[in-house]
Order: sequence, then C-alpha cells, then structure tokens
Amino acid sequence: MLSRTRLINAVVVTATAALVAAPTVGSAHGQRAKPFVLEEATVASIHQAFRSGTLTCSQLVDGYLTRIQAYENQGPAINSLITVAVDAKAQARALDATYRKSRGRVGPLHCIPVILKDNIDTKDMPTTAGSKTLLSPLPARDSTIARKFREDGALILGKGNLDEWAHGGRAGYSSAGGQTLNPYDLSRSPSGSSGGPAAAIAANFAVLSIGSDTLGSIRGPVNAESLAGVRPTMGLVSRAGIVPFSSTFDAAGPMTRTVTDSALVLNTLAGYDPGDPATRASRGKIPRDYTSSLRRNSFRGARIGVLRNYVTEATDPMMDAAVQTMRRLGATVVDDLEVPTDALALRASSYALISETEFRTELGEYLTAFRPGASVTSHQEVYEASAQPGFGMAPEVLTRLASETQRGGKDDPEYVKAAAEAPAQMREALDELLHENDLDALVRPTAGGSDLSAFSGYPDVLVQGGIATDGTSAGLAFLAGAFTEPRLLGYAYAYEQEVDARLLPAHTPPIPTDWWR
Repeated sequence: MLSRTRLINAVVVTATAALVAAPTVGSAHGQRAKPFVLEEATVASIHQAFRSGTLTCSQLVDGYLTRIQAYENQGPAINSLITVAVDAKAQARALDATYRKSRGRVGPLHCIPVILKDNIDTKDMPTTAGSKTLLSPLPARDSTIARKFREDGALILGKGNLDEWAHGGRAGYSSAGGQTLNPYDLSRSPSGSSGGPAAAIAANFAVLSIGSDTLGSIRGPVNAESLAGVRPTMGLVSRAGIVPFSSTFDAAGPMTRTVTDSALVLNTLAGYDPGDPATRASRGKIPRDYTSSLRRNSFRGARIGVLRNYVTEATDPMMDAAVQTMRRLGATVVDDLEVPTDALALRASSYALISETEFRTELGEYLTAFRPGASVTSHQEVYEASAQPGFGMAPEVLTRLASETQRGGKDDPEYVKAAAEAPAQMREALDELLHENDLDALVRPTAGGSDLSAFSGYPDVLVQGGIATDGTSAGLAFLAGAFTEPRLLGYAYAYEQEVDARLLPAHTPPIPTDWWR
C-alpha cells in the first residue's frame, strides 16, 4: 500500500508544467473570451469556459493539482486530503474526449472536481474513515453518492481527511491522515469531523465536496472555512456506502463555495435509493431543479424567526446586521425566540446513548456488507486494533470507542425509548415554534444549535454571514420542516447575493502562471 504522501505526489508531480500550455482562447463568434480564473471557480464558470473554448477538463484538473502540490504537502501544508485519485489526469482526458464527441452534450457536472469525505466509499480509492485499519483493501463498490456523481459527469479528485470514525476528539486529526490545518489561520481548528473536505474547498483544491454530519460535522467546517452548505432532511440523500456513525442522526450533504453549487449537488444526489430505507420519505418531495428556487427576492413576504439561544458575544454584531439585511430584503423578522429548555436538554440526555449504541452495532454491519477482506470485522476488533501502542489514534476518540464497547445492543430498552422519543420531541418543539409564530424558517448563527437538525431530521441550509468579533468567519443557518430545502436555499442565496461574505484564505493565494498568455 502506498503511503499517504506517495498517493498524492504520484498524481501532482507533473501538474505544474502542464499549466504553462496556453488553452485555445476564443468563442463561437470570434470574440476573445474572458480569461478563466481558477480560484473561486464555480460549476457555472467552468462550464462557460468549456463552452467558449478557453478551458479543457485536462487544464482544469492540472490547475487544481498544481494548487494541491503547492499548498497541501508544501508551503502551509494544509493536509486536507488523505488520497488524490492516481488516474485523475487520465479521467480528465477521457472526459475531454467525451465532450468533443458529444459536442458539449454532457452531464450537468461534467468534469467538476469533487472531494469526498473519506468515509464515503469509492471503488477506485481507499475509504479509511480516518483509521489505519481500513487503508486496504479498496471498497468493493462505489457508494450511492459516488455513483451518482460519476453518472452526472463529475470527477472524484480525492478523499478528504476527517476526525477518525467521524468521532470528534482532536478536530481534523486521524491516524490515517494526520492533522488538517485551517487555511485561514493555521493555528485554528478546521472544525470537525468534515474539516478535511471543507478545507480543500476553501483552499480551492476542487469545486465541490461532500461531508457527513452526525452532530455538526458539516455545519462546523462550513462555518470555520467560510463556505456554504446543506445538512439535508433525513432521507433526502442516500447514506448507502458511507461508513456509519448513527443511523438516527447521520446525514450527508454538500460543502461548497456558493449556495448555487450546493443546490446543484442536491440536483445530483437527492432521491430514493433502495440501499437506504430512510430515502423512501423523499418520494414526491424533490423538485426538478433546486436552483429554480434561487432568487434574490426570496425574503419578500417571508417570516423569519431568530433563535437567540445561540447568539454569542462574538456573533451578536453579525446576527444584528443579518436581521437588518433580511428586513431590508423584505422579510418580517420575529426576533428574540428561544428553543424550549426540554428540547435543549435532549443532547445531554440522549445523544451519546443513541449514537454510541448505533455505532457499536452498525459499524460491524457496514464492514460485513461493504468491506469484505478488511483487517477488522467488528467494533470490538476496531477498538482492540486502535488501542495498540503506536497506532496513533487521538486519545479522545479511543476513550469514546471504549465507552461504546460498554453499550448494549439496539434492543436495549433504554436505547429503544431514547431513539423513538428524542427525535419526536425535537420535531414537536421546532414545529411549535414555527407554527405559533407563523414562520417560514428559523435562523441562528451556524456555530450553535447543531442538535436542532440532528435530532429533528430537518434541514439546515448554511451561508456565510460575516465576521465574528474574534476575527473568525461566521455563518447563518436557516432551518424549517422536512424537505423545505428549496425555500431555505432561496433565503441563503438572497443573503449571499446581498452580503457576499465569503472570505479567501490568506495561506493559499492564487498561483501566478502564464496559463492565459
């Protein structure tokens, strides 16, 4: 098995030289097209460059590999990726050939580079969940997410580092990948557990990423890395082929630089999958195109409730400014709302019980079904291997694995009661807040309240809101009932277009080249 460094360097070592070759510049009407800018590129800007003839898939991939070479292992050494696809250049050439042959009639994500959190199975790259126990063999098949991306033409460029087994602890650290850094401030946490793919997108190593979220693992990194994103409704996006943590709480969703690109990801991933029974709930509830809800006037006539439980001294100025912005854009803002105390208590009373019981059982089920030939086949074997001297697991994660070994099975009465009642209690509390105040959505700073969506299964749509007083990026999280993503995306988009709060990381600046000369 190649080491992590060799896995990456085997791909990127020749990328820099390729960038000095100038692409064809022009358009169908003979006009000189506007030069393509790699940094902060979106699906739309990339596809426009393809159509104008100013960019090929091979040049795009070379550009991202050059940035990975410069900033991932060298320079600031962000260390956001466990693996880069060793055949990325070959994939790009094949996609170029498809584009020429079809005369541009290609999938909606044609040649869009994607980073998957490394607990999402890919048949052509390792899926480690951050643990050295899963460095080999490769998964037998793609996850549903990976398969859907490929079907729509995307190029899975690499796998992002994560907190080992998505278990928190030392944010951004795993035995398989080491420590990921925050490209905005190398001394600050990238947040977890999806900090690797989030850092990669913030640093412009790719265009789209997918994280998984059990209790804040999309929302924390999106907030820390100045991104947009979605923790979707439970059942909107399949989890088949994702290393599980907790079937009650787990969700997978996009982390991107713009709200529009998050909506495009949902177009690809949303829908029923027999491999994940929870997705039955999505039938008949998915729009043809999530981007059709992205309107600058989305706040006009809306009633938005502000949850002040989660506003801190650091985020108070940002939240006050957001309230004024929403009002200026036509919303009626109902301020000073709070989540009831009994709902707030659910995290302390039920989260560990539910998640640890489920992980103890569901990890073994995943290993049996998806990872035949792996060196571990059960939670107990994972714990025993991870506890060996020199293994390198964060002590906090090892402590949690030890706690899980003491949990009962999913037939334990205490677990059965908590798993049935706690999510229902959270949904009831949120439904009451929405109904009694005649609200279309609730909003709060992204840094707080991760238990609201995790317990209820309701969606959180995330957008950058501004800067906290401690100098970190600060986001807004819009929440409403199940399958309200279109409405929430509209609010996030309108806010994004008005405020444009996304920050560029100082430690991964543009790389000067002669690419466009």
